[in-house]
Amino acid sequence: MDFHCPLCRADLGRSKLSRAVVSRLEIDCARCGKTIRVNVHRAERIVVLANFGVILALAALAYWMHSRELMIVAFFAAMAGAASLPLLERTWLRTWPRYVAVERDCPP
Repeated sequence: MDFHCPLCRADLGRSKLSRAVVSRLEIDCARCGKTIRVNVHRAERIVVLANFGVILALAALAYWMHSRELMIVAFFAAMAGAASLPLLERTWLRTWPRYVAVERDCPP
């Protein structure tokens, strides 16, 4: 994934951990101070929503059937979903721009 600012091309990849802790869709570039927006790919949304649905369905089924084994399967489904996003970023979304310029800050 391309973690450069779309306006000044500063590398914002080093601050990924702090941005993951405080998740906002609009952030200010550390170098130029302009507002940029996080560019979420459709595949990321699909993976997150599908994973959440699988976890919810497995957990509900485990609760209804009083099955400890299904709860373990739901836990491993959650771990697989958590591992799938970085894998998706490193394989399919290698050139996808993580940030896009906000229209009000774009130069004319």
